[in-house]
Amino acid sequence: MSLRINLNAAAQSATRYLTGNDNALGKSIEKLSSGYKINRAGDDPAGLVISEKLRAQIAGLGQAIQNSNDAINMIQTAEGALNEVHSLLRSMRSLAVHASNTGANDSAAIAADQSQIDSAIAQLNRISTNTQFGQKKLLDGSAGTQASIINTTKIGNASMAASTVAGYVSVQVTAVATKASVDGSNTYATVGTAVDNAGTITLNGSTITVDAADTVQVVINKINALTNTTGVAASWDTDHVQLDQTGYGTNSAISYAESADVLNGGLSAAAFGIDATATVTTLGTGGGPETYNAGKGLQLKGATSGSVINLTTSGNALATYASSLYVTQGTLDFQVGAFAGQTTSLSLQSSASNQLGLSATGLTNSGWTVADMDVSTFAGAQDAIKLIDAAITEISTMRSDLGAFQKNVLESNVNSLAVAKENIAASESSIRDTDMAAEMVTFTRNQILEQAGVSMLAQANMAPQALLKLLG
Repeated sequence: MSLRINLNAAAQSATRYLTGNDNALGKSIEKLSSGYKINRAGDDPAGLVISEKLRAQIAGLGQAIQNSNDAINMIQTAEGALNEVHSLLRSMRSLAVHASNTGANDSAAIAADQSQIDSAIAQLNRISTNTQFGQKKLLDGSAGTQASIINTTKIGNASMAASTVAGYVSVQVTAVATKASVDGSNTYATVGTAVDNAGTITLNGSTITVDAADTVQVVINKINALTNTTGVAASWDTDHVQLDQTGYGTNSAISYAESADVLNGGLSAAAFGIDATATVTTLGTGGGPETYNAGKGLQLKGATSGSVINLTTSGNALATYASSLYVTQGTLDFQVGAFAGQTTSLSLQSSASNQLGLSATGLTNSGWTVADMDVSTFAGAQDAIKLIDAAITEISTMRSDLGAFQKNVLESNVNSLAVAKENIAASESSIRDTDMAAEMVTFTRNQILEQAGVSMLAQANMAPQALLKLLG
């Protein structure tokens, strides 16, 4: 009991505890009403950082699932169009088989067959041109391997230009191009470790000065600051620095030297990429297959392995002028994960009539495609059957590739992402969400303590009144 009027220590103590209990009760009410045990950074700073990262990942996973579903819908759109292409090809094959029966058909019947085939060819071209997902063309070849003539070259007595139409050229890639790469032999504990050596690094003629106090990351940054000039990019690989050329092929090299033991033990090094190689075959012009690489002028871009590219040209010596060809690989790229780099891609070849039947063999009319079908003669009708059989196989392969991509990549990815999203959401919830049962226990305790504090503060405030008896 206080025996002083100016100081009521018991009341101050009761007030302090009551204030603390009131604050705790307020936070408990906030957690119960919001459902979150982290409502501001001060509630749990470390937990907030982890929770926000997990929230960002969960949102990314949700969008990646949506992206994969959109890609599935796009593939089903393309596959539905190819199904109609198959239907047209089957109908055209029946007409070609009928036209081959020249012993019983008169010219009017064969002309009717040709008319229907021409109509079907026009429909094939419309499907190739008009099939799209939103504004994205799917079967016009823009998402596949394409070839074009990039200059005008004299071939014999013929001038080859982009507008020339005569004959075909196929390009079969046998090896894809690679980038030059150099691994540093010096190892470091972390990217933040100092290199402890001063000197210079020379990359493709450009000199970089390194100080002994520079960390590995600083050296990497200095190298990458000159990437536009040197064509060389540096990166951290487990315990050493890796140098990679940004370009492909033997023309994109890494010439490396250093005056001190910074990255590669003071040694000089040189590395070269590998050129893409391909077999170029002229069809319908008397030419034969020949293997070309960048040294012979064939310009390749992208991973076109396994693809056959055709374009129109003229003359019978195109293989001598491979520098006139430019081959590109178009792709449809899909973001299928929550983080950068988690992507996949798909190429779709053209389903136009002049791109079908290219794999046909034993043709009387060498170089024909489905677009050239002419059943007015017995030989032409026989070629038409062979062309359509090849085209059916080609479209079947395209549909099979689409189905495999949908089933094994996209649908599998959706299932995997859904499980990951569920588990990560559960982890984030354990960090951020309120355990209602446990918090109710805390709330009840704080509520009782506050009521007791109010009662004790009242008692403490009444205690000095006992001094009045001493004064009486």
